[in-house]
Amino acid sequence: MKIIEVDEELYQFIASQTQSIGESASDILRRLLNLSSSSVSTTALDFSAAETESNSQQATPVSKESAVKTESVSENVSDHIVEPHKPLSKKQPEQAIQKLTEKVQQVLASPSFQEETKAVVRFLTILTALYRTNPESFSVAIEREQVQGRTRVYFARDEATLLASGNHTRPKQIPDTPYWVITNNNSDRKMIMLDGVMREMHLPESLIDEVRAYFVTN
Repeated sequence: MKIIEVDEELYQFIASQTQSIGESASDILRRLLNLSSSSVSTTALDFSAAETESNSQQATPVSKESAVKTESVSENVSDHIVEPHKPLSKKQPEQAIQKLTEKVQQVLASPSFQEETKAVVRFLTILTALYRTNPESFSVAIEREQVQGRTRVYFARDEATLLASGNHTRPKQIPDTPYWVITNNNSDRKMIMLDGVMREMHLPESLIDEVRAYFVTN
């Protein structure tokens, strides 16, 4: 594995192209360049902090400037790389799923949501609706590895936990809930987080696609 350094603009572009929790930077670039899948299993970004390629090799020195960039990359992208195909949490009764679906659809159709231009407000509004409609299922969903990052916490019951998990997390309390969430990511990343929560709550793919339309730009 080779280590490269990228500028902020290029990093943001790569991060915005993530389609699922589990894509490494190599996966993203291979997809964009129409290259075949690599046989090498990546568990972190190819341009992450300098590490030894094997126990017998010497680590590549990293400058202070490069280390700062690496920290930003690690907090925003590599945290999402988790083991794929983990089983979902225990499925809710169909009646509960239907109730959740109807509630989210009501939120999406509401004038206040339609007129809202800030992604963070829409993000928090949907999270509030999910929690208030089924608090137990929501609480289970956000604890799952598919939703939480590997090296960084995305949901917590207090602001301090999120602040301690990384720099510039910009935690906000999800309105009318006991939970906090990080908000320092772009719209595409917010959708990845919503996607994870909604899948863990067993909401239908069609509803997830409806929500995605408000966050992911084509």
